[in-house]
Amino acid sequence: MTLYRQLLVTMLLLFALLFVSAYSVQFSSTRSYLSQQQEFMVINTVTSLGLALTPYLESEDAVGAESVINAIFDGGYYRKVELQLLSSNKTISRENTAPPQRVPGWFVDLNLFEGGRHQAVLTSGWLQLGQLYVEGHTGHAYYQLWRGMSWLAIWFVVSFVLVWGLLVLALRHLLKPLHEIEIQAQEIEQHHFGKTIPLPATRELRQVVSAINSMAGKLEAQFEEQAAEAERLRSRTFMDDTSGLGNRAWLMAQSQGWLGDGRDGAVVLVSATVLDWLYREEGFEARDQMVRVIGKNLRQLCRDRGEHVLARISATEYVMLVTESDPASLKQLGEAINRRIAELVKDPDDERNMSVVGIALIQPGDEMGRLLTRADHALNRARMDETGVVVEARQLRDRLGRLQWKQLLEQALEQDGFEMSAQAVMGFDGERCHDEIFVSIRSEGIAYSADNFLPVAEQFGLGERLDLHVITRALRMLEHRSELKLAVNLTRQSCHQEGFWRKLAQILERYEAVRDRLLLELPESAFAFGWERLIAPLASLKVPWGVDHFGRHFDLLVHLGKLRPGYVKLDHGYTSQLQQPDYNDAFLAAVCRVAHSMGAMTIASRVETGEQVERLKSLHVDAYQGYVSPPGRLC
Repeated sequence: MTLYRQLLVTMLLLFALLFVSAYSVQFSSTRSYLSQQQEFMVINTVTSLGLALTPYLESEDAVGAESVINAIFDGGYYRKVELQLLSSNKTISRENTAPPQRVPGWFVDLNLFEGGRHQAVLTSGWLQLGQLYVEGHTGHAYYQLWRGMSWLAIWFVVSFVLVWGLLVLALRHLLKPLHEIEIQAQEIEQHHFGKTIPLPATRELRQVVSAINSMAGKLEAQFEEQAAEAERLRSRTFMDDTSGLGNRAWLMAQSQGWLGDGRDGAVVLVSATVLDWLYREEGFEARDQMVRVIGKNLRQLCRDRGEHVLARISATEYVMLVTESDPASLKQLGEAINRRIAELVKDPDDERNMSVVGIALIQPGDEMGRLLTRADHALNRARMDETGVVVEARQLRDRLGRLQWKQLLEQALEQDGFEMSAQAVMGFDGERCHDEIFVSIRSEGIAYSADNFLPVAEQFGLGERLDLHVITRALRMLEHRSELKLAVNLTRQSCHQEGFWRKLAQILERYEAVRDRLLLELPESAFAFGWERLIAPLASLKVPWGVDHFGRHFDLLVHLGKLRPGYVKLDHGYTSQLQQPDYNDAFLAAVCRVAHSMGAMTIASRVETGEQVERLKSLHVDAYQGYVSPPGRLC
């Protein structure tokens, strides 16, 4: 029981005890008073009635005596009035046997009053004339006691309710700092750091609140310091200092995960010849300034292309790894790059191209070195091309066009034509954390994975519809299979649409009984370009969630504490090189420490060998996923 309830119950019990004590005293005193009043009334009635009857008894007028008795009986609260005439041995009696009125029967059955009775002998000198007996009726006493104590009980109950309400308000006000301390302690326990608690007026609580605020501030500073240190390690290893983009090592690490997933796309190699011209004409600083500006413009162009990798691999060359695989669209991208760079140059000496672009399409079995070689060949041909853009002529066999993919995806959404499989996320202790859903579409006997149609879904605005469809199917499976705990990947497009979060909330309300076994995985790219817009919908989300492909974008670690994911799935680029003898795992260990500091679990992806599992155990990774545990068919 909480301290608030203990204090409230204690005070209410004390008040109830006071009420019962006061009520008992008042009840006893009122009863005694009414009993004595009834006895005095009977004695007075006997005395006055005896004086009134004596003349009639002396004259032996029985009729007159009876008239006096009737008058007294009808005008008072008496149960019995009896006169025994000694001279004639005759008895005059009046009796009221009716029970007390306007009083509950159970109250009368308590026998609180005896009624009061008195007997006297009427005389004239030494002569005894008669014997008078009067007994009071208890009805009036019961009524007076019932009415008085009922009103007293009502007032006590009303007072009790008022005191209860005032105690609730007073205790909530006085104990508000304790409640805020409790919330802050829970946040700290989950490695979340809330706002500073206002200092209360109470001296003892003021010291406790001050200590809690100080501790939370230090822990938050420590977390930010760890995140900054991890970012410095990554920058030192994977970032090009001049452009702020990834370097060649970054490109090679990211490409392993990209190519290993079998995803479509292309390598775009950009040679900014304007940088050599600027170096000769304006010097080193002007060239570096242009390097940064070109990098910024290329990053803006990449944002419109969905998932991507962008790096600077030499003094004048940039590489973009994009999901686009249509030659015509890639040609337009290359021309847009050349136009953007040309607009940055003012009054060049000649009209030659300020940049050239060579593009190579990704084909099955490609490695990054081979792709760069083909892109470099295309780049050499682009120097002779008028537009300065050459797309590698070779294309994949049996490649479906964009409109064909769109038609296939829409048909699968309408007819629920998706095949679903799941791959387990395993802890190093052998415990199954959850299963991640993989979606595919089967056409003409070929199962196409999500990597094939997700770019089309993003391009044609079908990402939201696809995500809601898969989530609904996952929730239905959870209803029928209580042992499952499923994770569903979201598209970047859905994450930045308010309508998606509203529809998702409505779906989760319909499946309230099983929604706690659903997890949502958001791609890191959704946070890289507008993480502030995701804080509110994620905070109101009623299911756990995590970050997928974590580590592809820079400067997100420092914001991780504000986002509060349940887990982060490390990008394959950081774990694929674990078996290499010269691999530096300092950054991976730093990322895991940062995630643990904010209460998030870390999951390594695409783990394929037992040796990798053993190596990951020493790097503070909590769980792993990969073809060590192959996917299994769901439905």
